[in-house]
Amino acid sequence: MQNNILIEEILTNAKGIHDYIIQMRRDFHTYPETGFQEIRTSRVIREELKRLGLQVQSEIAKTGVVGILPVDNASSTVAFRADMDALPITEENDLEFKSQNEGIAHACGHDANMAMLLGTAKLMVQLKDKLKRQVKFIFQPCEEQHPGGAKLMVEHGVLNNVDEIYGLHIEPNISSGIFGLRAGATMAATDRVVITIIGKGGHASTPHLCIDPVVIAAEVILAIQTIVSRKVNPLSPCVVSLCQISGGTTFNVIPDKVKIIGTVRTLSKELRYRMPILIEDTIKGITSVNNASYQFEYLKGHPLLNNPQPQLDFIQSKIIELFGSKSVEKIDPKMGGEDFSYYLEKIGGAYVFLGSGNLERGTNLPLHSSRFLLDEDVLYMGPALFTYIACNP
Repeated sequence: MQNNILIEEILTNAKGIHDYIIQMRRDFHTYPETGFQEIRTSRVIREELKRLGLQVQSEIAKTGVVGILPVDNASSTVAFRADMDALPITEENDLEFKSQNEGIAHACGHDANMAMLLGTAKLMVQLKDKLKRQVKFIFQPCEEQHPGGAKLMVEHGVLNNVDEIYGLHIEPNISSGIFGLRAGATMAATDRVVITIIGKGGHASTPHLCIDPVVIAAEVILAIQTIVSRKVNPLSPCVVSLCQISGGTTFNVIPDKVKIIGTVRTLSKELRYRMPILIEDTIKGITSVNNASYQFEYLKGHPLLNNPQPQLDFIQSKIIELFGSKSVEKIDPKMGGEDFSYYLEKIGGAYVFLGSGNLERGTNLPLHSSRFLLDEDVLYMGPALFTYIACNP
């Protein structure tokens, strides 16, 4: 009975600050900033946290902000994280709060993530006497790039004395108001490959006197695509996308070099270890047969995001208690990356998704779309969930 009263109080107060959350989300949306350039964003967050009476640390990893809410007789410390950066995308929506920063837009929902975390701070201040854990609010810069902000935030000690950490991200591919959860491997490791094929240039009319790196690059690209289909267990998800190729200066000159750049996504540490070996063996074989040489770089990006089962079970139970059993959906792993993985390499926690997809409202377009829209009706749910977590030791 007492738990039902707490839930009702949390939900009532969360809905009561819904307008505040929307206001902050629209402010962030109007003035987006890219990774490590979140100067205004950082200032707004810092001022809001101070106004709420929290202890505030700023300029962490350049623009990161941390708020601390002490709780008397706390059993532990829990952290919640929101990412701050926008994307170098020109927004194509006609909104009253459309991006005012040319060529930059919050097309990944980080404006909503920040607004929900500020809403969480406001809600927890209102219900501080109900909290069982001390709380740390982590506003992290530069999630969209590598090396990004999470690794630097960890190196700067934001997880010191923190027992668990939770993250929440808006997801338009899930119906509005539904939480998407997955235990174990949830988001892929995101690595980069840079391949340079080195041949012997010359006149296009005498290819027999050259070693054509363009043709060799074409062979390499096609052969690498067979790695996933023929050398990787079909039950082990893997993506290799070669997305950029450059070489040559004109139509009648065979160049000396061609560069290929792409990404490799894996969901297991073992396969992540094997992929550079398999790719380089393929390049080596093809260039050797064609009397060419090569340079190969395999650049490690964000690690695999792995949700521990105990924390995933815990957050699922809290979602069901708050919003009902139909508010949870088990999702497939995503081949996109997320630097929240650096936090989960250090301590327990979970990273989950809040659905904002509504076909009638047009909010089901994918993240990173220039026409990405958000169903703001769901935004109170994040603060309610985070607050309920802090009320449970």
